[in-house]
Amino acid sequence: MINEKRMSSAPTPLAGTKVEEELTEAEIFEALTQELAGVQHGTDEAEPLNEAENAYLIDLAKAYPEPRYTLKLNDVGTLPLGDLAAIKAKSKNGKSYLCSIFMASLLGDERFGFVSQMEQPTVIYMDTEQNARNTARVARRVHTLLGWPTNVSNERFVAYSLRSMADEERLPFITRAISKWKPQAVIIDGVADLIPNFNDVEQSARLILYLLRLSANNDCCIICVLHENKAKDDTGMKGHLGTLLLQKCSDVFQVKKDGLTFLVTQTDSRNQPVAGFSFLIDGMGIPYPGQAPGVVRLEEKERALRKVLAQAFSAKPEQIKEELANNIAGYEGVSETTAKRRVADALKMELIKYEPSTRKYTLVD
Repeated sequence: MINEKRMSSAPTPLAGTKVEEELTEAEIFEALTQELAGVQHGTDEAEPLNEAENAYLIDLAKAYPEPRYTLKLNDVGTLPLGDLAAIKAKSKNGKSYLCSIFMASLLGDERFGFVSQMEQPTVIYMDTEQNARNTARVARRVHTLLGWPTNVSNERFVAYSLRSMADEERLPFITRAISKWKPQAVIIDGVADLIPNFNDVEQSARLILYLLRLSANNDCCIICVLHENKAKDDTGMKGHLGTLLLQKCSDVFQVKKDGLTFLVTQTDSRNQPVAGFSFLIDGMGIPYPGQAPGVVRLEEKERALRKVLAQAFSAKPEQIKEELANNIAGYEGVSETTAKRRVADALKMELIKYEPSTRKYTLVD
């Protein structure tokens, strides 16, 4: 496992590589992956693979199990065990409320359409941003959704407020808590607070690799909560940490406030994405379903897609699919797979048209 002390210290140069400023994010991440796997750089002769290392070999004669999901919505799975997921939003746009909905749903509440796939699960909530009073409010909110007493803690739901904890102590503490409670899901509300600088590529890469191993080794889903960039039309997660998190997450959910309604969309997924949904907040600060679970207003999706397409086509009015997907990915900060899905959605909504003879797409006036 990654050295926990090294995680909290200033990054060191990578052996046998160019200086950090000359490396791309992908190169640094690959170099770190090899370093942390014990690969020696700069040697002509490599030691043969040992028996333990052969465990990484893919054997097509074996049956590899499908992902085990913690939740399903309309019979579509999400938040798989042994993987990372993310929640993103602008500041004060409902991230903690969405955390409450996911935690309550994992523990058995079905009012938002989600069905827990776990029997008697344990869920941990790690809050690095709020003080203890506000973290307790989140915990009581989850208890209220589940119909549990709000003045007695339940060992199936464990909440910690880590804001007053020293930065370098948080990740080791989370590791020990996971070992103690053996949860099926862990929400880290404020994952950027686990490293000194979320805009440092090496620190960010080390943290993501650590969390990937932590989730895999403990067969739990770790859900990381991160702010979006401050620019109004920039929905990417902030810093190099956000860029790398997007690359490695199984699922990414965005929550956005529209008047009194909070709209939730799964923006990225390695598997079949779940449908969007919405919620509102009652006078007691408890979320309740907005539109029917699994439905997000079509006009909202269309407006957002029109804005993305206008930017993607601004430099070139005719583009082949690869160009268009690339421009969408760059503007919106989404993965290539998601960008291609945007192209398919735009074609279905008749926001763009396709000319088979040229293999190019253009905007519909």
